[in-house]
Amino acid sequence: MADTKINGEQEIRSSDAAEKKFTNNFSKEEREPLASSKTVFTSNAGITFAAQNQLPKLPIPDLESSLEKYIAALEPLQSLREHEDTKAAVHEFLRAEGPELQDKLKKYATGKSSYIEQFCSSASIVFA
Repeated sequence: MADTKINGEQEIRSSDAAEKKFTNNFSKEEREPLASSKTVFTSNAGITFAAQNQLPKLPIPDLESSLEKYIAALEPLQSLREHEDTKAAVHEFLRAEGPELQDKLKKYATGKSSYIEQFCSSASIVFA
């Protein structure tokens, strides 16, 4: 336990003193914001996902916009030749199977709260 002097008064530094200071300086609502909540959490997933069903659905990004961002993100990482090859491959994807896959994704997402959740969960298992 260490002692310090603050404004000429001796202060004892301990976990008990810290707890007492915390308890005296904050109201119960400030110390325990969820304890006074009127919201009843009914999810079995715990408090983290308790309001999951109340959130708006995650929108599926526009395919063209996503591909433009992809190309822009790769540019500083590639040589000029690699970047031109990537742009050609992306444009071919957009012309060929891209729109069909985008439609399949939209159909898959119908009725789901998140079109990407299953894939993220699977990836965390693979990378864990």
